[in-house]
Amino acid sequence: MNNTVFYLSYFLESNGFLFPQELPKNYYAPGLFLIEPSDNGEYAYSYSFDAMDNGQRVSLQLVRADEGDPYSTLYVVRTQHYGSFWFNIVRINPSVKYVGNYNELNDHNSFSLVETVNSDKLERTCKKYNFYFIGSTLRENES
Repeated sequence: MNNTVFYLSYFLESNGFLFPQELPKNYYAPGLFLIEPSDNGEYAYSYSFDAMDNGQRVSLQLVRADEGDPYSTLYVVRTQHYGSFWFNIVRINPSVKYVGNYNELNDHNSFSLVETVNSDKLERTCKKYNFYFIGSTLRENES
C-alpha cells in the first residue's frame, strides 16, 4: 500500500490509469485523485496530498475523520490559511489498474477515488487564493 494521493488519468485504449506525462501526445483525459487501500481493504489513517499554494508546492495530509473506524470513507485536509476540505473515498472497479511504467505502482492494489464533498469551496479558494490540490504524478522522483 502506498500512502500517497495520486493524480492519474484514465486511458481508454489500455483500460487503465496512467500519469499525465505517460499519455500519448495530443491525448487528453481529465485527471482523478486516487488512493490505494491495503490488501484487506482498509484505508490508511492518512495520505500525503500535494497542493499548490500561490505557486509553491506543499505537501498536506488527507486524514481519516473517524479515527476509530478503519473502514471510514470520510477524510479531511486541514490547512493553515484556507480552512478544511472534506473528501469521500469511493471504491471503483477493481479491474481498472495502473498500466504505466512507474515501478512504484507495479503490483498495486485496486484504487479508490478521492472525491471532494464541496467542489464550490475548492473552486472559490482556487480563484481567490491560487490554492489547489494536485496530488502526486511521481515527477518529483524522476531524475
